[in-house]
Amino acid sequence: MVNEKKLKFPYRFFVLKPIVVSACAAVLSFYFFCAVENYFNKFLISLIFILSLIIGFIFRKKKRFFIFAGIVTGSLAVLHLFFIYAEPCSLGELNKVNSIQAELTGEAYPAGEKYYAANAKLISFSYKNGAKFSSSGNIKIFFPSEMVLQNNAYGVSAYKAFGTAAAAHASFSVPRKIALTNFSKGVRFEAAGHFGTKKSSISPLAFFADKSVPEFLGWKSSVLRFRAFLRFYLMRLLAEWGSAGGLLLALLSANRDFLSKTVSDAFRNAGLAHVLALSGMHVSLVSLTALQMGSIFGKKSLAIKFSLISIIFFVWFAGAAPSLNRALGMMILIILGRSLGLQPSMLPVLCTMLIFHIAVKPDDALSLGFMLSYGALAGILIFGSAVFDILNGKIPPKILGSFSASIGAQTFTAPIVITKIGSLAPIGIIASVVISPLISAFLIFGLAAIFISLLFPFTGFIFSYLLNGFYDVIYFFIKIFAIVKPFTAMTFFETLAFCLIPFTAGLVCMFYADKMLKIRESLLR
Repeated sequence: MVNEKKLKFPYRFFVLKPIVVSACAAVLSFYFFCAVENYFNKFLISLIFILSLIIGFIFRKKKRFFIFAGIVTGSLAVLHLFFIYAEPCSLGELNKVNSIQAELTGEAYPAGEKYYAANAKLISFSYKNGAKFSSSGNIKIFFPSEMVLQNNAYGVSAYKAFGTAAAAHASFSVPRKIALTNFSKGVRFEAAGHFGTKKSSISPLAFFADKSVPEFLGWKSSVLRFRAFLRFYLMRLLAEWGSAGGLLLALLSANRDFLSKTVSDAFRNAGLAHVLALSGMHVSLVSLTALQMGSIFGKKSLAIKFSLISIIFFVWFAGAAPSLNRALGMMILIILGRSLGLQPSMLPVLCTMLIFHIAVKPDDALSLGFMLSYGALAGILIFGSAVFDILNGKIPPKILGSFSASIGAQTFTAPIVITKIGSLAPIGIIASVVISPLISAFLIFGLAAIFISLLFPFTGFIFSYLLNGFYDVIYFFIKIFAIVKPFTAMTFFETLAFCLIPFTAGLVCMFYADKMLKIRESLLR
């Protein structure tokens, strides 16, 4: 095992263990190949993969092996993307397609103001003249926003007239069509529209549905149908709780349909957009709540098992977001390590999960949620621990923990945020310290309220009143933090500066903390 005390400066906060080296090589090679995808085809990347595999085998007994192992993983993940987003396999011509039959493989989420987008798997497609062709492949389908939103509002939608009243007045010779009323994972449907132009080989082909309501064809399985029912039932329950219900729904299922644009903008301007995104924080809170509930069984082992089952159920219910997959995977790795008598540290566990995640779900790695989830935790473990050591004894421990974690996450992810979003909100460092505990308490109270109101429906209006009072307090503080305007990068040099300055500050903290540690050790000697 590596003796961290004997490592030279500055590797005490960023120990270059083999798994860390492999993870860095995998991430860098993956995003490099994605960035230059227009100049690299899958055959050239396959050649790089084979060469890295051969060179890695030659240097298998040397430290360079781990670098080539990471390059192998990164190139393999890009090759996986080529197959995931390959052109649909069919005898038909895409430019003649008038309607498709498909199955949603993910939840519909907002994609701008006009559309909701969802990943889907093709079943078949048809021409205007009625010709039908079987097909296979992965696409991204875009539905008009009003269609999805109206179907989410208590099931009352003008679009449903297609399958109800309109069908009742139609001729008996015309078969009645059932309107699609639930845009959840596992639903099968037929939608009219047209295909767009494929942007690149590693991006999905887009299909734009028109404003005519899709036809419901059934569910992939009864399990996914039950999941969709639970999500829809929760949506109806929380819709009755007003603004507090909208925030609670966003925290539990990443569905922001009942959050007003004003509220969403306030969260973003205060540097708190990550609070509304499902993350490891939500998994931790669900785990903590489940542990407390599981403790009634008496045995600690039973409480831990109950907690793990609750987390798996939560991730299944909320949807396989990259951040939730990361949190669940890391928790499983830690539990497996401890069952084998090991005490794995967090950074190697994070890197192990990162390599596995990129290899298995490379499409997740292209999402902003993936980048921010792994980047934020890496920042907390590397930069945050350095800030904690520097300020230890100067700030109360309860505040220092949240403050150092917030600084570490913000500085490490600053390059990602400024390049992807275009603005940076430094006020989020302070806002997170104040708001995160309130959001945690709100979520725990909300989970308890949902559980009790399901057992005793008459308590719903009481919890609605209490939660909305809590929500008003949270929103009051958010509006105060949102007064401070975020920094916006207008030019390339501003973008470069906003990328380098926070990240460099994190590196300086890491070097300074290491120097302080060396001074303490010399004094002890």
